[in-house]
Amino acid sequence: MKKTLLLTLLVLHLLAAYAQTKQITRLGIVNPTVGNLSNTINLINKGYLQADSIAIVGIYHQLQTSSIASSEEFIQKSNFKNITLEKIEGFISIDSLFIENACSQQFSDVFNKIDAIILFGGADIPPSVYGEETFLTTELISGGKNWELSFLFHLIGGSQNSNFKPLLEKNPDFPILGICLGMQKLNVAAGGSLYQDIPYQIYGKTTFENLQQLGSENIHRNYWDRMDNENEYSYIHFHPIIISEGSFLKLKNISENPVVASVHHQSAKKIGKGFKVAATSMDGKVVEALQHNRFKNVYGIQFHTDFSVLYDEGRTFKVSPTKTIELSEDTKLFHKLFWENFSGRLSD
Repeated sequence: MKKTLLLTLLVLHLLAAYAQTKQITRLGIVNPTVGNLSNTINLINKGYLQADSIAIVGIYHQLQTSSIASSEEFIQKSNFKNITLEKIEGFISIDSLFIENACSQQFSDVFNKIDAIILFGGADIPPSVYGEETFLTTELISGGKNWELSFLFHLIGGSQNSNFKPLLEKNPDFPILGICLGMQKLNVAAGGSLYQDIPYQIYGKTTFENLQQLGSENIHRNYWDRMDNENEYSYIHFHPIIISEGSFLKLKNISENPVVASVHHQSAKKIGKGFKVAATSMDGKVVEALQHNRFKNVYGIQFHTDFSVLYDEGRTFKVSPTKTIELSEDTKLFHKLFWENFSGRLSD
């Protein structure tokens, strides 16, 4: 009996010690829609996104309050209980995105409450932000999301205001991952610009049918679902990329040209202050990844590693009338190692 009691006390002591040393990683999710939260939780539950313990902090603006209502309902019903929301309040005009503004102090406060940030995909940044007129094909994000550009500028700085001291100067190893639109926002926040329409501006194509003549490697979203309304196609297009020397994507045991999942029609044009190209399309014309020179854990990818469907066992994708694919083992490994790499940055 005495031995049993001593053993029980020892176990309780060890559990208490573990609880005290367990590190909670506060992962900031900018624009915490149901889709973005669901994809993040899926990555955690399937072991791709790893840390001792992850707390999700969804960051949004007051102008998004009505759309966040569905996220709040999702959070209440979710089995993943460690989720909180942070609301940014105050008006920021496009003219005040890249200076001290009504939200500057809140940006600093939120930065101090989190350990990393992920930005996901979405619609298009207003071209007026980077000094261009708006193409007919541009589909703008809602005005309630412009604040994200200012938040990123406050974090990493940009060429628009060279005297501004970015928040990451206090913590240069702070991880920021931008996916698809998220990468574009990193680039524009740092003073870069975008090709508003890859098919037209880079390849001179104006119809979906003409675009198919380019070949699969030079297409960046699946246009079959826009040409054919009698069949259902995957919205995702799959194509290989070229990884630059010294890129964060130079992961062990993957092929020289990993296949990625794309759903975009815009890409980086002028590269923002502090960034360098980390990957391109096979013809070198479309930027597929960026990484920051000063802040080693700030980087973006133009493709998607976040979609839950990419991790469904046995999932197939109908990409054309004659082609249905399943992800290769090499592609699966690339996605696994990508998140393993990001997870490692969380614990550094």
